[in-house]
Amino acid sequence: MSRNACTRPRRAALWAGAALVLVATLVFPLLAAPARVGTPYRIGFISSVTGPGSSLGTPERDVARLVQDRLNREGGIAGPDGVRHEVQILIHDDQSRADVAASLARRLIEQDQVHVLVGTTLSGPSLAIVPIATELRTPNISMASARAIIEDPATKRMRTWIFKPVPENLHSAAKQAEYLKAVRIDRVCHLYENTAYGQDTFASAKQEFPKAGIRILYGDSFDRFATEFPQVTRVRASGCQAVVIGSIPPAAAVINVAVAGRVGPRKIVHGHGACSPDLIRTAGQAAEGTVMPCGKILVADQLPANDPVRRVNLELIAEYTRVSGGQPISTFAGHAYDALQWALLGLQAVPDGQPLARIRELARDGIERIRNYVGTHGVMNLSPEDHLGFDPKDFVIVTVQGGRFVLLPPDRWK
Repeated sequence: MSRNACTRPRRAALWAGAALVLVATLVFPLLAAPARVGTPYRIGFISSVTGPGSSLGTPERDVARLVQDRLNREGGIAGPDGVRHEVQILIHDDQSRADVAASLARRLIEQDQVHVLVGTTLSGPSLAIVPIATELRTPNISMASARAIIEDPATKRMRTWIFKPVPENLHSAAKQAEYLKAVRIDRVCHLYENTAYGQDTFASAKQEFPKAGIRILYGDSFDRFATEFPQVTRVRASGCQAVVIGSIPPAAAVINVAVAGRVGPRKIVHGHGACSPDLIRTAGQAAEGTVMPCGKILVADQLPANDPVRRVNLELIAEYTRVSGGQPISTFAGHAYDALQWALLGLQAVPDGQPLARIRELARDGIERIRNYVGTHGVMNLSPEDHLGFDPKDFVIVTVQGGRFVLLPPDRWK
């Protein structure tokens, strides 16, 4: 065998060895290198843990804690450049008061320098935050329902810095009207709590009900702390076939009991503000047979297998049940979850190394570009013209049967 023939295998082996050394030198350090870590992000979170809105705000607070635990386990979020960011959710209680909500919002933005604000539970306190978030150019995601939160009533334009993943009273009223027409009810009474939310339910009913040929024979407000309701006597004398209630628990449950006990066999229809286990817990037997439009999270286990939100909701419900000690979930827990997911999606659109004002601006832009978001209430698409993105077709009618919420599909309305 020639000398060249003998040396060729040795040369090949040397080249192979050199290649392995080169790979080890260049690639292995990259594989072993820790992920780049960027600026920690802060989300200010305000809900009504105490006060009249506590039945809504407490589950929202619990979801914020749930999401924080999840973020801690996952090591935060990654931006478009792959840089990971710790996320801190700063949780506060506005006591269901507009002045407290406004004060907390300003403190979170100016002193704590949060990048995104999520707040708050009720429409009145949420509206109090709007001018502050706008002035300080910080994206705010409300968990309340009033249209005026995201749309300037005077100009009919979207408020640049304000979003909300919560269906509106107009959507609720339209679904109520659809149901009432289907069951051949065309004369109703409307009782609503004297708050921004309650007033908006009545205004929405007056706009939507006539489109379905439904007349409001009698409408009146009540104090949400009341225990006596003289309005019920007028309901009895009005000739209405059903009573629509625009209120949140516990007031929704208290007046439900009064109506059920004193006006006879009339249908009771709530708005989506009553989609909470607290309605059933407080009203008891008086809640049986009541109907209301709700987000799908309330009846997730009853949705068709091909509904895109079923899996998201069942996973959230399982986690929520575990961390809350077995508490049943409410539609308001879903509002908090969606609001926080929107905040995270906005922050994930921000490259590392940006100053505070720029982070807020880019996060706002990221929220506004959310498309095909599969949330707790449906699939949502945001745009500069729509800071809600809810498809009203995703509202479902539920009823109370045997002390639980039951999905009532259209083929069972009549």
